[in-house]
Parts: sequence; structure tokens; C-alpha cells
Amino acid sequence: MTEDELLYAVLDDKIRECENCNYISNTNFLDIYQQSKAIQYLSKHHIKFELYGGFEDCERRTVIFLPDYADVDFLNTLDDMPIVPVRIDKDNFSTLSHRDYLGAIMGLGIKREMLGDILIDNKGCTTAAIKSVAKYLCENLISVGRGTVNTHILESFDTVKIEEKFETKRCFVSSMRADSVVSSCFSFSRSEAVRRITAGEVYINGVQITKTDFKVPFSSKVVVRGKGKVLITEDDGITKKGRQAFTIKKYI
Repeated sequence: MTEDELLYAVLDDKIRECENCNYISNTNFLDIYQQSKAIQYLSKHHIKFELYGGFEDCERRTVIFLPDYADVDFLNTLDDMPIVPVRIDKDNFSTLSHRDYLGAIMGLGIKREMLGDILIDNKGCTTAAIKSVAKYLCENLISVGRGTVNTHILESFDTVKIEEKFETKRCFVSSMRADSVVSSCFSFSRSEAVRRITAGEVYINGVQITKTDFKVPFSSKVVVRGKGKVLITEDDGITKKGRQAFTIKKYI
């Protein structure tokens, strides 16, 4: 089976679990490519689902399937969420990177698909974890790199304070075609933007885009794999020279 077929098989299993048992079911964490494929596949099914990763505007998310009696608001009231926030506090002497934390966690035998985004700050990091591995992670992660850490489950994702780092940029394009928008937002040449779009590296609002003439809506999130993400925040109208202007937040 291909990776896509394996993903569809998992989705089918979780759909049956939700429908037959009439309770919430969920996948493990998916990357942006898998999420895009999941959205396209699930659009053919009549079932309620939510992409959820714990943190606002996160990249890695699970698919949570909802029975008839539940909705997104109900999901937010659950005491027994399938995903929990895990805090890793480091000592005062270590300087640790995303790679350090991820390597230490995976060194415990925990697969990447069991973890969501890893958010770094000056005192450590916070991640989202599938609940079934969270306790094991907390009991066994006592060091990262050469430093010691204290790992524990937080009460809720609401207690997590995310410090967004971004820069604001004003862009000008001849039209809101995907190749023009990607070129301007990421400072690519037009040919480079075309290459990345046709190679399947560009996602707009979570969906993989492969057509260069796709019209990008305002307020869209645009992601280029390996190059980051931007959010189109303002439609600044048409300039005197007839070009479309818009403002973006580029995440650092």
C-alpha cells in the first residue's frame, strides 16, 4: 500500500469506530500533506470531523471524528481529551533547540506521529501529545542534551501562552494567482514559485495546491514546505498602477 492508501485506511477505521460505537475517535498527528489528503478524502463522506492540534494556528493536527450528538463546542468542554499539553522545563544552564527536544523524546521510542507542534521558549518547551503516551513521556523524559528537565502534563491548552514571532510585509501582485502570491510573499522568482506549486509544496488554508492559476482568497494562510508560512491579513486595494496590494504576517 502507498502512504496515501495507508492514511485512507486509518481514516476509514476511525470513521467506523465513531459511527459504530457512537463516540469520538481520532487519528494520530498528521503533517500538512497528510491533512490536505485527509480533507480531500473526507469531503466524500458524510461525517463531522475537526482538525485539532491543541494550539492556535498549529501545523501538526489530528483528525477528530464527532458523533451526531457532538459538535466543535462540545469538543472544547471534554474533560477526557485524546490530546493533552505536555510541558518540558529545562535547567538554567542549557541552550536547547527544537531538534534537541524532538530527538530526546523519540529516543524514548515515541514516534513522531504521537506528538504535535513543539513550541520553544526561554524556559523550555510545550508540546501536544496523544494521551496514551503522555504519562510515559512524563515519567521517562528526565534529560535533554546534557541538561536535566522536568516533564509534566498541563491542566489544559488554555494555560499555554504562545509568543508569536512574525514580521509584517506589504506585497504587490498583478493578480491573486497562486504563483504571483507565493512569489511575492516568499521572495521567490516567478519560475521558483511555479516549480514549488507544481511540485506539491504549497498549501493554501491547509489544502495542497498544484495549479498556478488558483485564486488565493484574502485572509488565507499560505504554507510552503520547508520555507515557512504567511497569513494574508489585509486587502489593501488596487494601486494607481493597477496592482493588487495586500499585507501579510510572515512567521519567524
